[in-house]
Amino acid sequence: MSKLEKYVDLAKSLKMVDAMLISPKDVFFDIRAILKCRWGCEDFFQNSMRCHTRDTTYQERVEMVKRYSDILLVHSHDARELSTAVLEIERRAFLDGYYFAFAIRTCNLCKSCAAEQGHPCPTPDKVRPCDQSFGIDVYKTARNLGLPCDVLQDQNGIQNRYGFVLLG
Repeated sequence: MSKLEKYVDLAKSLKMVDAMLISPKDVFFDIRAILKCRWGCEDFFQNSMRCHTRDTTYQERVEMVKRYSDILLVHSHDARELSTAVLEIERRAFLDGYYFAFAIRTCNLCKSCAAEQGHPCPTPDKVRPCDQSFGIDVYKTARNLGLPCDVLQDQNGIQNRYGFVLLG
């Protein structure tokens, strides 16, 4: 068992449906994900801090991810639980010496985003970039790993949400 398997176990203890260690080679990038991010998401027009790219280019973001040797892919049905879990895994990995550990997942920590209502964010240190803003094709990445990731046909469908924790 690799020393990183403990993060798979941690994810499951945090009520995640599944988690697996993957390689950066397993992550599919497509610049069209950014197209969907900028023109397919209402948060982008609100100048949301969770959509900010921090003046990095698409190529720089791809290169950032590819510099890691191991990535934890985390699967959940609940957006808030997923956001909380990937941040906790990032924190634990950092404390274990993986000082570049970094979560990629849209912030869903608050029930209602204070920043979107014109108030200061209560947790700016916990805001992480959205996978689409990084150009990650989550659908293709998950499907190629045998995980469910389909477009919902109605509001009663089960949502499969994914987050990434860049580790080593």
